[in-house]
Amino acid sequence: MPRIIYIGMTKLNYTEKEILEMTPRKFFIIYDEFLSLNGLKEEELSIEHFF
Repeated sequence: MPRIIYIGMTKLNYTEKEILEMTPRKFFIIYDEFLSLNGLKEEELSIEHFF
């Protein structure tokens, strides 16, 4: 839980109260979008990438 609060406050600019009111699912959807928009998320490899 402290890691979620730290990420939410430093990277996503939410207050601690806002983070604690979010469901974990909502937090990780927002964080996943943050990673995608900033180019920090690794693309998943599929069999099509090898051919």
